[in-house]
Amino acid sequence: MDTAPAEDHQPSCRDLVGLLAQPDRRAAYAALALGATSVAGVAERTGLRPPAAAAALRRLTAGGIAELDAGTGAYTLRDDTFRLAVQAEVRLSGRGGGDGAGGYFRRGRLTSIPGNAEVRARVLAVVADSFDAGTTYSEAKVNAVCGEWLDDWVSLRRALVDEGLLRRNESGTAYERA
Repeated sequence: MDTAPAEDHQPSCRDLVGLLAQPDRRAAYAALALGATSVAGVAERTGLRPPAAAAALRRLTAGGIAELDAGTGAYTLRDDTFRLAVQAEVRLSGRGGGDGAGGYFRRGRLTSIPGNAEVRARVLAVVADSFDAGTTYSEAKVNAVCGEWLDDWVSLRRALVDEGLLRRNESGTAYERA
């Protein structure tokens, strides 16, 4: 049975809550977070019987929370799963956790760039998550990504640079996430 998540399906917040609603899967998740990498290690740390630990790990892997390295047989947690699910939730629903940022998102796009410095920082942090650390982006790619968020992509790009979330090279032709 293939337990790898579909590459084109990122779990939603609802999916993740559902995966962790069952005690065996929560225990297996905690064991992985504490360093277990195998069915035996999860069983030992949680007190689950090995078949129950294996079933929980299969579900976590199928759900995109964990992954199994086929070469080593080691399980690990996927670090980006929760961040990406929350980012997708904000884009779809405009909810920002009651921090004032959610009101600036509608149907997966920004309505405007906030003037309030604290809210602006939170909104721009969501946008900055569209850029991977350590990757160099051309100005055209940055413009395209910013354009997915806001029609005034020039102002958004400038705000990301001004807030220190993106670094621009001296010639202004390449950007990196700060």
